Amino acid sequence: MEGNLLLEQFSRYKKLELEASPFHFLLDANIELNPHQINAFCAAIQALKTGGIVLADEVGLGKTIEAGLVLKYVLESGAKRVLIALPASLRKQWELELEDKFGLESVILDRLTVEKDSSDWRKRLTDNKSVRIVLTSYDYSSKLMKRFPEVKWDFIIIDEAHNLRNVFHGTKRAKNLYELSKGIPKILLTATPLQNSLTDLHGLVSFIDQRIFGSEKVFNKRYIEGQDYSDLKRELSPVLYRTLRKDVAKYMNFKKRTCKTVDFTLSQDEIELYQRVNDFLKRELLYSIPTSNRGLIILVIRKLLASSSFALIETFEILKNRLEKLYEGSKSANAQEGFDLFWSYVEDEIDESGFEETEDEDTIVQKQFIQAELNEVNIIIDVAKRIKTNAKVNALKTAIQVAFDYQLEQGIPQKVVIFTESKRTQKYIAAELRKTGFEDEDILLFNGDFDDAMTKEIYKAWQVKNFGKANYGRSVEYKHAIVDYFRNNAKILICTDAGSEGLNLQFCNTVINYDLPWNPMKIEQRIGRCHRYGQEHDVVAINLLNTQNAADQRVYDILSKKFELFEGVFGASDIALGALESGTSFEKMVLQIYQTCDTTAEFKKAFDKLDRKLNAKRDKKARELRSLLLTESSGAKEQALDTTKSDIARYLHDVEYWSAFDEPEVDSGLHYWKVDNWGEKVLGSHGILFIGAFCDSSKLLFPVLLLCDEKGAYIDFDEADLVPELEQIDDMDVRYFTPTESEMKLYQRIYDNLTAEMVKRYQEQSESIKAYNRRKIENWERIQMEQLIATYQDMNAEIDVLREEERASDNFYEKIDIRKKITEKSKALEKLQESFHEKGTGFKAEGEREIAEFEKQFDINPILLVNIVLKF
Repeated sequence: MEGNLLLEQFSRYKKLELEASPFHFLLDANIELNPHQINAFCAAIQALKTGGIVLADEVGLGKTIEAGLVLKYVLESGAKRVLIALPASLRKQWELELEDKFGLESVILDRLTVEKDSSDWRKRLTDNKSVRIVLTSYDYSSKLMKRFPEVKWDFIIIDEAHNLRNVFHGTKRAKNLYELSKGIPKILLTATPLQNSLTDLHGLVSFIDQRIFGSEKVFNKRYIEGQDYSDLKRELSPVLYRTLRKDVAKYMNFKKRTCKTVDFTLSQDEIELYQRVNDFLKRELLYSIPTSNRGLIILVIRKLLASSSFALIETFEILKNRLEKLYEGSKSANAQEGFDLFWSYVEDEIDESGFEETEDEDTIVQKQFIQAELNEVNIIIDVAKRIKTNAKVNALKTAIQVAFDYQLEQGIPQKVVIFTESKRTQKYIAAELRKTGFEDEDILLFNGDFDDAMTKEIYKAWQVKNFGKANYGRSVEYKHAIVDYFRNNAKILICTDAGSEGLNLQFCNTVINYDLPWNPMKIEQRIGRCHRYGQEHDVVAINLLNTQNAADQRVYDILSKKFELFEGVFGASDIALGALESGTSFEKMVLQIYQTCDTTAEFKKAFDKLDRKLNAKRDKKARELRSLLLTESSGAKEQALDTTKSDIARYLHDVEYWSAFDEPEVDSGLHYWKVDNWGEKVLGSHGILFIGAFCDSSKLLFPVLLLCDEKGAYIDFDEADLVPELEQIDDMDVRYFTPTESEMKLYQRIYDNLTAEMVKRYQEQSESIKAYNRRKIENWERIQMEQLIATYQDMNAEIDVLREEERASDNFYEKIDIRKKITEKSKALEKLQESFHEKGTGFKAEGEREIAEFEKQFDINPILLVNIVLKF
């Protein structure tokens, strides 16, 4: 900005402040600026000072974006080692998002990768000169921390954190990660932090800081038995941030989604194939499938059975190969070739020990069984090969026509994205569609492998077109190339679930589920590729339904009605998805029904039971519990989002305004300037303006424009009031002056007063976080005492039971034995009672120590750095 000496001097400090602002990370992130995400980010960086936060926005509101912003902030603040623990199936998606949206490089680590070169990984993880962001499955996260105990982790993100809520009674992986990550700042991401009971919250919040709620016993007593919900909300408020989709409807224009089904019936050969595979999978003894992973592999085969006969051939060839090896006498561990194909379909951890079974059965008997099973596998392969076309593909052609007709009518670009779970089916669908007249360039296949000729050509062309632009890394660029090609050239994108991760297809309004996963979360992710922020048209989800199969129809009804996946503005509702333990657990419940039921009546009974189970989790009580997560009213939420929206606008305006100023020509030492005829015009009086910064030693805390009257009394005008007035000053009117001795004394007095004023202002900024920490520690002291009292009551109750036993016994020796126990327990009880005061004092002292330690970080060496003293 041309000439304004005073504002130029002030811009020196203002630019530093803007760069240090958390909003600074919005400038180079490739994201939309949505107020709820910025609010969540600000809440998180505040909460990190006291352990962390659970970010619990509803599905589809961008928790990954919030986490990415926090991650940028943490790295800028000096963190070197970040661990991101998440379901194995989401690792690739996170790697792409971090690179694409935030320009951050991460590495996926698992046991095989690390053990291949453990000394090199130890070196890389302990080298603090470089930043290392590690993505790993829940299961391996704690194993990695144990494997390299010398690695100091600075920050942890746990995605889909509801999977770890049973930390104190449930999975070992949750307990291990909890123990190893104590004291490391972390954020947990989940749309459903409360699923079945309040104890879910206890588990998740304990990951942040176990002192907030104390032991489960104390938590249950206060919140479950005592139903002290107002206190619970108060305790949750600093450690849980949640936004519902209805809260942001005015910022994010969500379109509706609707659903259509296209029915089909199987041919005779397809019915035979279905029956044979179904009977095969229900066999009690199966040599072709490793024992410990049987459930998962059967689930995959059932998925492929619903996909296409062509996908099944490949699968049964793998089983055949295993059976032939076992028949020859190979160990199970040597007969696992090709099984990695199955792992790409499952989201659970694979137990590799399942391949190391011992063979203790009589070999001759075993060989007979293996031969019989091999015969059946060969018949299944023959029947599958007999089938030249699937009935379902004709239904798909109808679905595409329905979509294109509707799009033509509505003036929408003719485009559909087709989802299948199998690469083999993907190729088969493309071949069948080309036979019906679609050109090669109309159809695009994508599965994340980047290995077919067409996608390689598309990528090369994209690279040429985007030469010299930001380099995102190969896998992210590939996805950009695919999305660009689909937007501008192709009509049909045939995608696998793995391939679709990280694709944003809001320019396409139709999703066709060629095969429908049983996992509601996966369907939500599929539709969410198109039904997302930025979509301009209502989204249509088309499902293909086998009308002969009552079980398939029933599953579809549950997915459609119970989970509300296919209708409405927001897709799968929070309450509906909250009824799930997890998507994979629902999948397993459905698999169990397919595996154990034979008749229509059995299927009906089993699905009715599943229905009732899901209904029970959506009752009034479930809704009431979920309302506890809303720690502020919708009015307050709306106001907070409006405030943030204007804060962001002001920040972006400030960046633009202050960056227009050149670097000041005058140095940052102390200068005395004066200007005539300004004070009278602006304030109606004379006075002094101090321009500079308030610092902690040499670190800038905030820039200052401090106005005083001519007697030195501070006038509380803020920057927004003063800057427009300073713009009016002409540089020609500004000149140096030498202060008199009495002026110097006045300035010194004013300086001291202003320093005290700025210290007060700084302390007010940190007061809320200090108060929260004090309350948390005092709460912990109270919990410890409650725990002592509960232990005392339990011991008393045990003595009462023993006394009852003594009265009831008519055996002299037994009575003596019981009395001895009573005496021992009474002594222990007395000892506990005597220690009450001492323990209470100990808790108090420990609490005070922690409070003092925490508050030390806010101590400063205050310096008011004055650059210009302006007399007017």
